[in-house]
Amino acid sequence: MCNRSVLPLLLALAGLAATAQQRPVRGYFADGKGALRALTGTPGAWEAPVVVPEGVLSAGYDGDILWYKTHHHIHLRPNGGSWVSLPAPKGPARGKRSEAGSGIRFLFPQSAETGELDPETLQLHIEKQEGNDTDWPEWIGPGLRAIRERGELLAVDSEDASSLVPLAELPPFRLLYRDGTAEVPVSGTFVMPPAAPGESSTARFRIRNTSSTLIVITRLSIDPSPFRTFDQFFPPRTVEAGGFVDFSIRFSPTAPGEYSSTLHINDFTVTLIGSSTTSSSIEIETPDGWQWLKAGEKFSLGSVERRSRLTWGLRITPPAAAAITGDGFRLLPGDETVAYMVEFVSDRVGLNQGILQVENRSFPLEVNVTDFAPPKPALQWTSETGAARQVRFRVKLSEAARAEVAGLLTLTFTPESGLPDDAAVVLLPNAVRSLTMRFPEGATESAEMTLQTGTTAGVVRLRIVIGPHSAEETIRIAATPVVLTQAKASLASANAQVLLTGYDTARTASKISFTFYLKSGQAAAPGRIDADVRTAFAEYYKTVSGSTFTLRAHFPVSGTHTELGSVEVEVVNSAGSVSTGRLRFE
Repeated sequence: MCNRSVLPLLLALAGLAATAQQRPVRGYFADGKGALRALTGTPGAWEAPVVVPEGVLSAGYDGDILWYKTHHHIHLRPNGGSWVSLPAPKGPARGKRSEAGSGIRFLFPQSAETGELDPETLQLHIEKQEGNDTDWPEWIGPGLRAIRERGELLAVDSEDASSLVPLAELPPFRLLYRDGTAEVPVSGTFVMPPAAPGESSTARFRIRNTSSTLIVITRLSIDPSPFRTFDQFFPPRTVEAGGFVDFSIRFSPTAPGEYSSTLHINDFTVTLIGSSTTSSSIEIETPDGWQWLKAGEKFSLGSVERRSRLTWGLRITPPAAAAITGDGFRLLPGDETVAYMVEFVSDRVGLNQGILQVENRSFPLEVNVTDFAPPKPALQWTSETGAARQVRFRVKLSEAARAEVAGLLTLTFTPESGLPDDAAVVLLPNAVRSLTMRFPEGATESAEMTLQTGTTAGVVRLRIVIGPHSAEETIRIAATPVVLTQAKASLASANAQVLLTGYDTARTASKISFTFYLKSGQAAAPGRIDADVRTAFAEYYKTVSGSTFTLRAHFPVSGTHTELGSVEVEVVNSAGSVSTGRLRFE
């Protein structure tokens, strides 16, 4: 039999010499029937599981290099190295250590050639055989050589003690039927679940490697018939010791009758048996017309909004009893045109599944339940907007919420160019810039909420997102002349004091002017007093967020202070000036 290019799969054999399980691996050999086998156990209790089931002409292993020969290639792997496949003369081979002891030498009897393996480059140098050298023992493991006599194979150790190596054709794996979570052994026959003509039944299987070494599955097939494999691996496939691979079989008869076929797994065979009898046809009415259902095949009944009720007509020809299971599904009596009505209503969003049972046949059904479309939000100011304000607002919904709905409320502030963020811009009372809002079923608007606008020029943006819908409102804080929220003047003994509180949205206050007046109404000497405060305010703004300030100015008074009656203050920034008017001394 020709080699089927099994080398790519044997790359997984990188640790063959160390794959011992409960029974140690002592060597590898060709069994003379096309297979590469592992030698496990101990003398007198040898086992020889198949590693490669076909295409192997000869093999050897001396503890340092494992090799096997196929028709035109030799495949080898040094311990701790990788597999290499090299072209070689056709036919079997024998191998032994070279005289230098660092490499391996091969004999190819069919072509009367020898090959020297370079241990450094792993290249094979071929030349014609010289002489009749017959000293080519078959090394199958460290200190073990093989002797073949009358169809039997003996393993001979370094003391010339020999023991028989059994070559029984027992498969090194088990076929298991996967019944839910249970694994049921399969022997020579398996009966598939019945299926009506035009429908199908399925069964799942597992191939488990029960040997102590690797195996290769080179065949997985079924003779032509209504039986087919699916959800399968594709041979050749290496299975680790103790590992497994899965596949499934589908039985799809086209007419009533009894059916059988043969499943092949390497040389292991199983007779598959299936039966099909005439059954009622099952049809369900959809918007696209009557649809024929197939047992075992999932059928989608489409989508429906949660809490909405859907019904479909069900025809069974000839009539037969039916039942349905699954949350949200009910089977109601029909009328003269249909045997039953399938009804569905559910509050659970997502795929909802049910099973229709007719004559011991199962018809899986599914309905996709969608959530209510969320209402559209809108933002509504309920108080005046502006700088340094606590602005009240509500979130209104386009319709009453049909179920609890959540939305994300976010507040952002974009200062004018060159200005910093204003930390005072927050949602109250928790001083945050985002929060999740929840609207209970039936709600049409939120409770009144509050945001703080801050004192820095820029744009305050409020946004609410509910599902795919959003709404946004903005408040523009303009760069204006300084706003004074409090201005007081006091006089005590020989000292006049002016107290100013306010904010500077432009953060550019540069000059403050003071003009004192006597009680007679005349300006007091020395007249208008100007103070350059540009640097002082610039340094102050570096230490605060926003632009609120409190300024206290002191002036010594010479002469009789009781003659002073008032003071007028003017503050200048880049947007203009503001005056307090005359402040009477308190």
